[in-house]
Amino acid sequence: MLSDKVILLDEPADSDQEALGIMAEHLLKSGAVKESYKPALLQREVDFPTGLATENIGIAMPHTDAEHVNYDQIAFMRLREPVSFLQMGDGVKIQVKFIFMLALKEAHSQLDMLQTLVTLIQDENKIQQLLVATDEDNIVQILKDAGIE
Repeated sequence: MLSDKVILLDEPADSDQEALGIMAEHLLKSGAVKESYKPALLQREVDFPTGLATENIGIAMPHTDAEHVNYDQIAFMRLREPVSFLQMGDGVKIQVKFIFMLALKEAHSQLDMLQTLVTLIQDENKIQQLLVATDEDNIVQILKDAGIE
């Protein structure tokens, strides 16, 4: 799921929609997703927000239906400055620094991957490593160590 290394570090974005659009374009260029992925993803984020506040950092885990995906891939973005996302469940605005974008071919895989990501984001050591990692290979290794492959 990390084969294309869609890893964006210290990326500037002015809004959640801009950040998500940048990531979706990278997934499209990699071939992992179809042209329909980006609009479906952006609409799903409006309808079902994916922001998640943790103790120290806001994280978003956007995804959309498997029909928009060619093959499994996960993209990661560490934003230069946090942007506002709506929190899942209650719609409260939170400041997000990390985005894990899921492009999964099997619908049932999304729940498993979301659970793996929740475990990762509860690990303060891993979050700190993601904050200071200097290149995409470091990020990929941290994610692999967390069980994301």
